[in-house]
Amino acid sequence: MNGIAGTGTTGAAGGRACPGADTVALARRLLAEGQGPVGVFAGLAVRSGDRNAAVRAVCRALGVPDARVQEQLGRTAELFAEFGPDEEESLGELLELLGVFDVPRTLDEREQEVLRLLKTAGGALGGIRGGVFHGLSRSFLKGELTAAFLMLARQPIRQPRGNPAKFWAALAAAGALLPPPADPGTAAQVAQVLAECRRHTAEAR
Repeated sequence: MNGIAGTGTTGAAGGRACPGADTVALARRLLAEGQGPVGVFAGLAVRSGDRNAAVRAVCRALGVPDARVQEQLGRTAELFAEFGPDEEESLGELLELLGVFDVPRTLDEREQEVLRLLKTAGGALGGIRGGVFHGLSRSFLKGELTAAFLMLARQPIRQPRGNPAKFWAALAAAGALLPPPADPGTAAQVAQVLAECRRHTAEAR
């Protein structure tokens, strides 16, 4: 990854070190060439010695809002100290897993309704495990509504707090509004889950 120079202002994780415009441009070019955010982050961090600025450069190149980047860096600040020299790749993988590089997607009116219904279904579960909640939050942010629909359908309804009738009705309504997935396997899975949702909804009446 030639040409990466230390143009960012060194700062602690969660601070406001800003990458130079040339670093952001380089990150954007490398992403366009097919390199993933983790690899681009690791390369920038190794060459510049500034992990904070490297995160900001990759996020800015991806189109992640600066306010969200600042918030995410504040939440992950302690992680930076846990990774020593030559562990930029591992740090980048963890940051990606935590959603730091996730790009929010603007939803159209129909998608916003699907999202509302999915959140209603999630609230009717009566509780969601932390890992599942994190996965759903990432899917909602990125507009991956089909993935969220399938994920929710696999979750147990916790009694007595859960509301099965509300859960299945909201999930069935969301599934009916989802556009048909391009992948045949995913499309078949969605159709099967939607049929199950409708059956459970009918039984709950």
